[in-house]
Amino acid sequence: MSRLPRRASAEHTGATEAPVATTAAAAPAVAAAPAVAAAPAVAAAPAAPSTAAAASVIDREQTAEVGIAGAPAEPLLTYSPNQAWAEGLAAVYALQSSHATESKNPDATALLQLLAEGPDAVIRQMPAAAREALAICDDPTLSRSELSQRLERDPALVQGLLRTANSVAIGGGRAPAVGLDTVLERIGVSGARSVVLANCVDGLLSHPGGEFNVLASQTWEHMVRSAPIARAAAPAFAASADEAFTVALLHDVGKLVVFDRLSVLRARRRRAVALAPDFIHQLLQLLHEPLGALAALEWGMGERAATAIGTHHRMAASRGRHPLAEAIFFAERADHAARRNEPFDVDLAWSEGKLTGSVNRALAALRSLPTAA
Repeated sequence: MSRLPRRASAEHTGATEAPVATTAAAAPAVAAAPAVAAAPAVAAAPAAPSTAAAASVIDREQTAEVGIAGAPAEPLLTYSPNQAWAEGLAAVYALQSSHATESKNPDATALLQLLAEGPDAVIRQMPAAAREALAICDDPTLSRSELSQRLERDPALVQGLLRTANSVAIGGGRAPAVGLDTVLERIGVSGARSVVLANCVDGLLSHPGGEFNVLASQTWEHMVRSAPIARAAAPAFAASADEAFTVALLHDVGKLVVFDRLSVLRARRRRAVALAPDFIHQLLQLLHEPLGALAALEWGMGERAATAIGTHHRMAASRGRHPLAEAIFFAERADHAARRNEPFDVDLAWSEGKLTGSVNRALAALRSLPTAA
């Protein structure tokens, strides 16, 4: 159910994500390939803002359009994922040392030791088959028909592509796509590559087991819901719609890398890993952006995508102008509000994220998204 956008007020959701539940009842089990199963219900577009809110939007719109069409008000954001990773890891060590229970928890110490081995050891490399599938999507000499024939050799990829093309967010009530030719017409080659990449990542990273599987599932579901919102809203921030879809589909992948390390720890200990819920939540908040940025670089997504992933929360140190990061921030906020069945506080999002795009165009993009049946 969609909710109305609202003006900023004393009651709001805050700048960071709320902790997610850590009980098995909170979410369904991890799907075999969750990154391609679109969940557009929470992406339902909010209705038009109130008259007072609309007046505020129009005032800010005039300024925002200058930022898009003319000279930017501030320089583009610069970001060093390696530096951010080092700072985040130091903060996690400080967090553990001051934590009431985790300072003496051997599982917490072992997890930090695994993470401290560095990004090269922590982030898995894409296997040859995954790299080949991505290379097929990147081959400009292939026609759509030839690309379809090549991708059809992998049934798992075909299944993922069909699910995405037939989702409410993409299909929009059209007749179901039954072949890859129709899929490519509907989501394009760039969209197909995004789904292929997400499938490769899902197959690459191990599930952590127990209650952490719930968190991993919630992370995938949130990214999938955010992707069509980011693609629709991207032009409002002067960002590429296709690139926004790809990045949003993996913007929280740093969390999945941490869960992958938890799976390694569980295998070594031959038992479930025990961590305090507040500790793992804070650890994820501190590390998932730089770790996701480094993973994006490792998997060939490029520096712009890596910077967007590494700064998508738009914290104080990362609020320089970056159209792609701003589009992801907007999509994430919209999804969180819809998931909680709360009004989307547009003014608050614009203020806390220091967004520089067009408010009216971003809201129009939300309204254009299909709702769940």
